[in-house]
Amino acid sequence: MAYTYDFKVVVSGKQVELYKYKKNVWREYENKKDEILTKEPKQLDLFEQEKLKKQRMQFSINRTKTEIRRLVNSNPQLNKFLTLTFAENITDLKTANYIFNKFILRMNYKFPDFEYLAVPEFQKRGAVHYHLLCNLPFIEIAELQEIWGQGFIKLNKIDNVNNVGAYVSKYLGKEMDERSFGKKKFFRSQDLKQSVEILGWLAQKFVEKFLSLLTPVFEKIFKSEWIGEVEYFAYTLDFIPFAKGKYERSVLFKPI
Repeated sequence: MAYTYDFKVVVSGKQVELYKYKKNVWREYENKKDEILTKEPKQLDLFEQEKLKKQRMQFSINRTKTEIRRLVNSNPQLNKFLTLTFAENITDLKTANYIFNKFILRMNYKFPDFEYLAVPEFQKRGAVHYHLLCNLPFIEIAELQEIWGQGFIKLNKIDNVNNVGAYVSKYLGKEMDERSFGKKKFFRSQDLKQSVEILGWLAQKFVEKFLSLLTPVFEKIFKSEWIGEVEYFAYTLDFIPFAKGKYERSVLFKPI
């Protein structure tokens, strides 16, 4: 059923994004931008074709960064940063992904509660490597390197970062380019918690209950050719409203 809204809240763990739209947005029309960027135009010259290709690629990268940022913030248990490299100069992403997926199977066998979000990237020499954010328990580096069995690894704990999602998505997305365009841009455990999207008067209810006395940590106004002017605000709460990673009506209507 079609409906409109002019307020949207996206809750990712403790991080909250608020969108205020100048004009009402039709829910069923939100993906028109996808159609515009994916529908093949007719009779474009080479310059226009290249321009459209870059627009598609940038839109895809931005959308991926947003999805990564929200997933990371929704899963604070992912607090280890793991880098996997190949000793051999493997430049074929399909081959690298096959080896990586085998590694994940071995990790899941050894650690049944293992969760991760991983991004394949290319080094300057063209070799594929992987960055993972994961909930890895204590393990000796030598043992982890043996499980990987392909080359050098590096493991760090993420400390003293308030908005981990913003930090990680910026870092992980810095090397996304045309080599990964049209391919799977990241891998993740299927049971990771999701961000929660709230629209319309329910979004206003959330703002009144949790954000009215807070100062945003970031704000901006931008214009979209599809939905017009948008006011954007980012907030950080000191608690997680939707602990299960899904919408719960009681969170909005239960007294604080």
